[in-house]
Amino acid sequence: MRLSLSIYIIFIFTMITGSKCDNSKTSTFCGIKDPIQNIEWLKVRVENSEKIEIMKFIYNETEYLALNPCPGCPDSMTEIFDCNGNRFCTIGGITGRNTCPDDFLDKSEKTVILKR
Repeated sequence: MRLSLSIYIIFIFTMITGSKCDNSKTSTFCGIKDPIQNIEWLKVRVENSEKIEIMKFIYNETEYLALNPCPGCPDSMTEIFDCNGNRFCTIGGITGRNTCPDDFLDKSEKTVILKR
């Protein structure tokens, strides 16, 4: 009993500390502070979404934003954008298609900027 409780506590601690989450105004994207307020196309997407998850990815020393308009929805498609707001690739959707480089998810540093 004690062993399983210890494993459970370690698992919960790992889940809490294992991913970065930065919902503060100090987050930056491509040198822009508080990107949700200071990047117009991103601000519009956030304002028009009830649920949304935004993550910053750093892949091959380049920053990208991942927008998931419905976190937890099985058919939701995540769009990945570059610093200029151009769509770099997509992941998921009804077909589950991934147009990102094969190692994009594995080799990217990920930071949650907003989740609601």
